[in-house]
This record gives sequence, C-alpha cells and structure tokens, in this order.
Amino acid sequence: MSNRNTIATARVHAGHGTPRSMTPSPLFLALMGAMFCPTAFGADLGSATAPTQSAAVSVGEVSAAAAAESYLGSAQAQSLTQKHNFNSGQSIKVLGKEQIAAAGPLGGSAQALSYAPGVGVTSYGNTGATKNSISINGIKQGYGGFSGGQIDDGSLSVTFDGVPMVDPGTGLWESPQVPQTGILQGIKLTYGPGNPENRWYNNIGGQIDFVPLQPTAKPGGDIKLTYGNYDSKNIVFNIRTGSIDGWSTIIAGGAGSSQSYRQSPDGFNNPSYSYAWFLKTRKTFSNGDFSVGAYLAKGSGYRPVPIPVNPINGVTLTGAAGSPLYSQTTTGFYSSLPKGIWYKQDSNSTWLIYSKLNVALDKTWGLHNMVWYRYGHRLHFHYNNYGLGNPSNLYEYNNPHDAVYGDKLWLSAKLPYNDVSFGGYFLNSRYNTRNAFYNPADGGTRFVPNAHYRSDYFDQTFLAAFLQDRISPLSNLHITPGIRFINLQTHYTPAGQTDFAQAYARYPKNDQGQLPAANTSFTKVEPSVDFNWQPLHWLAVFASYAQAYKEPQFGGGGGLFQKKAPIYNLEKGADYNAGVKVHFDNAPYLHHFLATASFYHLHYTNQYIPLYDANGNYIGDANGDSIYQGVNIAIEDDILYNLHVFANANFEKATFDHYVTSGVSYDGLPVSNVPNKTFNIGASYRYYLSGILLKPSLWYQYVGAQSLFDNNAGAPSTTKMPGYGTVNLGLHGTVPMQGSVPMLKTVDFSVDILNIANNHYNEFEYITGGGLLGGDSAGQILALPGAPLTVYGSISAHF
Repeated sequence: MSNRNTIATARVHAGHGTPRSMTPSPLFLALMGAMFCPTAFGADLGSATAPTQSAAVSVGEVSAAAAAESYLGSAQAQSLTQKHNFNSGQSIKVLGKEQIAAAGPLGGSAQALSYAPGVGVTSYGNTGATKNSISINGIKQGYGGFSGGQIDDGSLSVTFDGVPMVDPGTGLWESPQVPQTGILQGIKLTYGPGNPENRWYNNIGGQIDFVPLQPTAKPGGDIKLTYGNYDSKNIVFNIRTGSIDGWSTIIAGGAGSSQSYRQSPDGFNNPSYSYAWFLKTRKTFSNGDFSVGAYLAKGSGYRPVPIPVNPINGVTLTGAAGSPLYSQTTTGFYSSLPKGIWYKQDSNSTWLIYSKLNVALDKTWGLHNMVWYRYGHRLHFHYNNYGLGNPSNLYEYNNPHDAVYGDKLWLSAKLPYNDVSFGGYFLNSRYNTRNAFYNPADGGTRFVPNAHYRSDYFDQTFLAAFLQDRISPLSNLHITPGIRFINLQTHYTPAGQTDFAQAYARYPKNDQGQLPAANTSFTKVEPSVDFNWQPLHWLAVFASYAQAYKEPQFGGGGGLFQKKAPIYNLEKGADYNAGVKVHFDNAPYLHHFLATASFYHLHYTNQYIPLYDANGNYIGDANGDSIYQGVNIAIEDDILYNLHVFANANFEKATFDHYVTSGVSYDGLPVSNVPNKTFNIGASYRYYLSGILLKPSLWYQYVGAQSLFDNNAGAPSTTKMPGYGTVNLGLHGTVPMQGSVPMLKTVDFSVDILNIANNHYNEFEYITGGGLLGGDSAGQILALPGAPLTVYGSISAHF
C-alpha cells in the first residue's frame, strides 16, 4: 500500500525530521511571539496536508531553494512515503494502515509494531489498554511488569507527531500511551540511533515515530464500531474541517474495553479499558505554516499473575494446601489466580500539548521550532495475600509521575551541493517515584504506609546541539556526516521524610530512598555518518554508523541514587547498518514496490542492570556489555492493482561479551528474551461482487525461540522458550452510499479472525526466583500465555 494518495505533495521550506531547538536567545524569543500571531508571516494559502494546485505551486516557489521536503509542516507524514525511505541512508521500516490493521482493531500500537522486522512484543493482555514490552533488534522499551529479562529496557526513543513521549527519568514508555491505532496514519521505525537532527535522549537501539492523522484540505469524517470475543468493544472516529481561510483542523479519538482471555475460577475476568483523544489545527501561510496539537490517552487493565508451565509442589490455585496445583497443565492453559487473594491493576496515562512553526526565511534559509509539554502518570494498585497470611505489605499503591517541557529549534540551508541543518533542544523533566506498601489491618494507608515506601524526585536538564550536512557530490550519491553534543544533568532529592512524614516518624528504616541528595552531569560527543548511493534509479546501496549515549534507568525500589551511589558511566551504543533498497513505482507487477535487506551490528556497553525481587525491592545489580547482530528483510508491493502483499523477516544473534553480578561472570551467554528469528507474511485481494468491494486477507506471524532470564541467579540462561506462530484471516467490504444518504460516502464492514487455529503458546517465559508464588517454585518456569482464537466484527462509515 502506498501513502502517496493520502499525503499532500506541496512543500514548505523544511527538513527531513522534526523541528529542533536551542536554549533561549533573542531570536528565539522573537519567534515565540510570532508563533502566537502566525498571520504576520504572510497571506493565507488554504490547505493542510492536501493543498490546492495553486497553493502547491506558490509554496513550492518559496521552498524551491530551501532545505528539504516537508508536507505543509508535517515532516512526520512525509517520512512515511516509500520515496523518503528509498532516499535515506538509514535503515527504516514504515507500517502503513494495511499492516497496522493486521494487529486487529483492538490490538493497540505495540501489537501493530510486531509486523516490522526485528520487533518482538510481549504482553499479558489482548488490547492496547494493557502494557507491553517491545524490542527492536533485541533492544527493549516499555514493560509489562515482567520479572527479569529487561536488561536493556528504555533504550528506544518514542515520539507522537514528533514529540518525545519517553520519561527521561526512567527511560521508559508505556504502550497504553498510544492505545488506539485508528487515529494513526502510520508508524515509522528507525533502526539504530539515526541522524543527529532526529535523535532524542535514548535512541541507542532506534526510534518509533507514531504519526497521527493529519488535517486535510477537504472536510470529512470517519467512525468505526467494533465488537468481539471477551466482550470487547471499541469506537474510533475522526472529524476534519478541511481548509477554512488557511486553517485546517482534525479531531480524532477512540475508546474501548475488554475482558481478558485469562479468567480466575471465581469469575474475575481481568478487564481493561482505554481511550485516546487527539486535536490538531494547522495554519498555512505564504512562507510556512504553524500548528498546535493536543493529545490525551489512558490505558488501564488488570494484570494476571504469570502461570507455571508445569505443576510445582506448594504452588496452588488459592495459595492454600489442598487447593489444585496452579499450572497450565492442571488448572488450565489460560487460568489465573482468584481476585480475592491476588490482583494488580495497572493504569498509564499521558497528555501533551505542543506547537510547531516552519518558516522560509529566504530562498536559502529555513527555520523550524517546536515547543511541548507532556505529563505522564502511572497507577499500579496491587493486592497480594497469596499464601502470605495478611502481610504488612498487603497493598501496594504505586503512583509515580513525570512532567517534561522543552523547546527544539532547527535552522536549515539549501546550498549547491549541500543540505545543511543545525540546531538543538533543551528539556526539563521532574520525575517522582512515589510508592507505598501498607496493610489497613495494622493501621496503614496509602498516605501513611506501614511497610516500605518512597517518594524521591529526579530533576533533569538535557541539552543537545547538532550539526549535519547532506553532501551530494553527484546526483545519485548522498553522504550525511553529523555530530551531536549532549549534556545530561540530574539532581536527586530524597523526599520520603516530607511526603510521608507520619510514616517516616514511625518507620524511618522503611524509606527506600536511603541516600542523601546528589547531582551528576555528563557531557558527550556523538559522531555519525550515513550514505545512500543509487547506481540505478531503482537500486540504492546504503550504510550508516552512529554512536549514542543515555543515562541508566532509575526510580524503582531503590537502585541508583536511592540505595546505590550514583557512580556510573553513561550507557553507550555503537551501531552499524548496511544494506540495499529496491524501489519501483508503477512498473509492471511492481506498482508500489519497496524491498529492504540490511545487516546490523550494535555494541552496547556500560549497561547498568538493576535486579529486583517479586515485590519490587532492589536486591542488587549487574554490569553488562552486549552485542546484537543480524539481518532484517522487508518487502511490500501491490503486485496487481488489487493484490497487496507484504513480508518481513529477522535473523539475530545477541550475546553478552560481559555480564557480572555478585562477582559471578556469565560472559558469552545469550541476551534474554531476544527471538532468534521473526517472520510474517500477508496478502489481501480486492474485487467487486454485486457492486460491493470485498477484500479478503490472510497473514501469518512467527516468533522464534528465545533464551530465558534466570531470576534465581539474577542472570541470563541458556534455557529456551520455543517459537510459535499464528494464522489469521480477515474479510473487509465497502458498500458505496453516495446518493443514498446525505454526506455519507461509504459503509464498511469487516471480520477479523486472529489465531484461527487456536494455537496454545506462551509469548513470555522466565525462571522464577521463588518470591512470587513461593512453594518449591525457585528455579521453575513461569509464563504469560498468548491470546487464543479471537474474532472481531466491525462496521464503519465514511463521510
């Protein structure tokens, strides 16, 4: 599927990435004032992402000598095109609506990502409301509360419409922050750190760009209703105003709920729900554009406890002697513990507001600026009386939050053989680790906990400045050297004594933040280079090298600053990517064909690996040095005008050069939870039947074997979880309605059948240390089962 028909072809003087910023200056302050009075820059030209022909010519004349392409301020939308991918020296994968739909109407953003090569996804639920752990070429992001194996967590950047979404304090992004895929235009993945102009503060393994639907030139709207197994319900919509005096606005949103496929014997169905709302308005004027966006999202779901693969002595369904042994073979593959003795509700929410400005200063220079504010909140409410007899930490109320604001300024110039861009950004972040363990029977509350508690603050300032130059000595050869300078400042303040004053007076030793206030500051240089050579108009050879740094994660159960002194080096990634791209547009049988094959090698050093017990308490740490290498292959095409196909594959080897914990070396062992291969292939065929456009689809997804993490040893192991695959079917129909109902263009219906063979498989396993379920479970394997056969039915209307 091609994105060309949904993206405008006009250009505003801009560059290949998101706007950048520097620390405030007189020029910046003047521009900030102009941002809130954009009409001062020139006359209106109408249009948002699809301007009229006259507007395209006018804006094109302004930008002809400017930096690079951008679709009316939406560089993110422009980056989804096959042409952009083909011309890039980076390894890129774009997921269009066809592949996003393969995740199902309730699958959420994380499940959609699993259709990119080299991406692994693990979850305890079947919708976008529940959390996931995501890996790209073995490097991980997000977490689902899984024990162990999250060795390089937080080393992937995530943006929404170009705005960074990752908490700088923990380095983590939660997938429920983008729970509704119906508001997305596409998803772009960059493998490796990428070019300096597009890089944020944790791009060691790559970047995920979620691109929402954009304002359009013409008005319209869509609405879609879905119902499926486990009482799954969802609604998603968008309304577009079209261009009105140069302003164009879109409002989009969705909400849904579902029960889990894992249910307890007392009938508790581990429900979940999510919602997301998005607003963006864009003003186009003679020499650029200005836009304002706002986004609000939340996902909340109960998290079933992992289940033993095989029965274990002393591990029963209720935790009491005489109850059936709790395991996949004794109580059922999808069983879970009763809510009366164990439950965990996990909610993640975020909201952000941002503005962007793109201005052609003259025929050579362009300027871009983005200002944003983001607030993230997590609520983790846990009840655990499984075989414990009313313990002091019966309840856990974990409600950390982070608030981030920043500015990014970027200047670009179009020179005879160079596209130069330089600029930078600053951001300020405050992260609060607040958590409370308590038991009401002993007089404890979440405000005055009588077990462990913490409330520590991490105030951070990140500064970055970059310079890069896309050099084109020949029309078919492009070399992009770049350099980035970063400064990372962290100030730690323990606040348990003040935020939990009554608890501290009674139980001072229960405060997990036991070290005094501290500060750190790091300054580093990140060099990079990529090249793209096109010996034939349809063939590109590309390669890239980049270095990137990030702060280790902190903030949970102790760890850095709280129980371990902040003596560490920044984590470092050195990444190589090289390969070929083949692109045909409107050739015989290759109508929108793009194939990419690339080899990658990432050396990840100075890894800080915190280790925790089943109750989230810090128990130690490890030092790691790992190597990830493999091959990614991606193919997509419309072989016939009505036949669309895609295929993605990854083959990987990930090992530790160095892994030491408690003085024991585990050098040479495989990195945990990294599949040795992933593969998916799909096809859809469109044809008319009695005036109705039908599109049957068939796709297959396979995840290979992966090594488990051993919580008992606090280290990787050679024990493997077997691979698994699912076969999926879909049928989509479009009924024309023009002339029948005013303003209604078409009505669509669809049926999606996921895992049609009802394959029983585990998508995550680990070796437990015994603290979660007790009994003789230490050293045994616990699992999270993947979803069984699931059927969804949807109906939608397009106006």
